[in-house]
Amino acid sequence: MEKYTLQNENLLVEVKKKGAELARIYSKEHGIEYLWEADPSYWGRHSSILYPIVGRVYNDEYQYDGKSYQMKQHGLARNLSFDLVQSEAERLELLLKSGEDTMQQYPFAFNFRAQYHLHEKEVSITYLIENPSENTAFFSVGAHPAFRCPVLPGEHRSDYKLVFNQPEHAERQLLEGGFRTGAGKLALENTSSLDITDQLFDEDALIFQGLRSHQVSLENKAGQRFWTFDFSGFPYLGIWSKNTESAFVCIEPWFGVADQQGGYDDLREKEGILALEAGKTFQCTHKVKIL
Repeated sequence: MEKYTLQNENLLVEVKKKGAELARIYSKEHGIEYLWEADPSYWGRHSSILYPIVGRVYNDEYQYDGKSYQMKQHGLARNLSFDLVQSEAERLELLLKSGEDTMQQYPFAFNFRAQYHLHEKEVSITYLIENPSENTAFFSVGAHPAFRCPVLPGEHRSDYKLVFNQPEHAERQLLEGGFRTGAGKLALENTSSLDITDQLFDEDALIFQGLRSHQVSLENKAGQRFWTFDFSGFPYLGIWSKNTESAFVCIEPWFGVADQQGGYDDLREKEGILALEAGKTFQCTHKVKIL
């Protein structure tokens, strides 16, 4: 599978042509791979781009202007090949344009640009969504990076915790069958720390909305921090792993969220949906700094 490489004296990063998927973050200093290897027996992806939906629409179907459209979980971008726009040592830009095939699932024109930039020990990922049409487009967008956890040999995932940059008192939105139930459950009780216990994902992903924090870090029991993830500006944050044996944790910044049970009468009513006016561009950025 075709990949593009970015590197500097600190990091080596690989991005796949398919889905513009971040596939590798390797520290030359530490000799450590930080991204999940995409073992298909657990989860066969590294870092999906979620567009034009996040999560699932009810029964994989949604309505817009009286018409029904079929769309699988997390949308179409992660399964399509992007075109190369720019490739330099520390910068990469890939582009996905709408066409007849995308219009069958999603009736809006778009230009989706995925930009990767290395700076010292940080990887910055920017999504730019352009609306080249004369009509307003409705969408959600997010990222789904999976980080190796444990990072060091001889440790277990349960030896790790996530540390937010501010104390949080927050409920998680509960899911059933991949859809939000409308109920919540306290998950962060006046603390900045979330232990990655074996039971943490028994009720599916943790979904937070409106956290005070804009950064979260991975730390082991010895107090060693491995990376800091910056999700500034994103209204939702998902945290997920497959099961007790899956040696990764996903940190997922979202503009948008899975459907509630029963779905919606029209895409415009969907919680978290964004409206992009004709000729306008939407931009969001998340960053990973290796420590």
